[in-house]
Amino acid sequence: MRFSSYVQKSVIPVMLAAAFASAQLMNGKNFDVIRVDKIGITQGRVDSLTRVLGEQQAKGREIPPEAQKQLRWAVIDNLVGQELLKLEIKKQGIKAPQARVDSVERLFKAQYPSIEVFNKELKKNGVTEAQFHEKIQQQLQSDIILEKKVPYPKDPTDKEIAAYWELNKNKVSINDTISGARIILKAKKGETAQAVADKRELLKGLAAQVRLGKASFATLAAQYSDDSDARKTGGVMNKFIAKSKGADFAKAIDKLKVGDISGVFSTSEGLQIFMLTEKNDGKMDSYKPQIDYILRVQAEQDRQMKIKAYLDELAKVYKVQYLNADYTPTDPIGGSK
Repeated sequence: MRFSSYVQKSVIPVMLAAAFASAQLMNGKNFDVIRVDKIGITQGRVDSLTRVLGEQQAKGREIPPEAQKQLRWAVIDNLVGQELLKLEIKKQGIKAPQARVDSVERLFKAQYPSIEVFNKELKKNGVTEAQFHEKIQQQLQSDIILEKKVPYPKDPTDKEIAAYWELNKNKVSINDTISGARIILKAKKGETAQAVADKRELLKGLAAQVRLGKASFATLAAQYSDDSDARKTGGVMNKFIAKSKGADFAKAIDKLKVGDISGVFSTSEGLQIFMLTEKNDGKMDSYKPQIDYILRVQAEQDRQMKIKAYLDELAKVYKVQYLNADYTPTDPIGGSK
C-alpha cells in the first residue's frame, strides 16, 4: 500500500529524526504546495523530510526515481494526516496522559548512549527540549483519537488461521527442506570439560533470552556464533535437508515445531542450538507462524484503509488544497487540487 501508517502506534526514531530535520525549514521562505485549513505545508518541508527518510531507508544506496516519488507521497500523506488530526484533537480537547508522555520520552532517550548525546542531537537539528516534548504529546494524542475511531485489529484466532489454511493449503510445496538459524560454538583441540560445560551454559542462556523476548536469535548469532558467516547472516540457514548436516543434527531437531529453539546438542562441528523457522511438510501447524503474520499484515492494511477514509472525512471539515501537481499524490487525502 502506498501510504505508510499515518500516525505510528508509538514514536519511532525515524519519524522524530525527520521532524527534527523539517524544523529547520519551518520558517523558510518556501512556497506552500499544500494547505490544510489555514496551515501551509511548504515544498522545502516536504523535500527535507523525503530526503531524510530516503537516506534512512536507502543506507547509502541510490533510490530509483519511482521509489523516490512514492516516498514523497508517503511523506505528504503523513504531513496532511497529522495536520488534520491536530485540528480535530484541538476541537475535541484530547489530552495525552502525562505518565504516558514521560514513558515514551524515556523510551526514546534510552536509545541514545547518554542524555548528553541526545541533547547534542537535538541541538544539531535545531530542536529544543520543549519542541521534542510537544512532538511526543502530539503523537500520543493522535494515537488516542485514531484508536477511538479505528481500533487496532485483534490477534488472529485459531479459527481464522485454520480458515486461511483451508483456502490456501493446495498452494504450498511439500518436500523435506527446512529453514532456520543456528548458533554454533566450535570444538577446539584440547578443550577441557569445564570449557565445554561453560559453552553449554552460554548457549542455554542465549536460547532463554530469545524465548523471553529479550533479544533476537539473529542478533545473538551475529555476536556469539563461531560460524564465519553469522555476522552477516544472523546464522540463517535457508532451505536445506536436515540430514545433509549429519545424523546428530537431524536427530536433535527432528521433533521441533516451527518457532521452537532446540536444546544444546553436539555434532562433529561443536555445540549448537537451532531455531526452526520453516518446515515444508504440508501440515498446518508448520505454517501457523506464516499464516499468523499474513493475517496481521492484512488486518493492518485494512486499518490503514479505514484511517484513510477517516482522514478523507476530516478533509471535508478542514479544507485541504493541493497547489502543485508535483506535490499531489495520485490518491491524495481529501481529493485532488
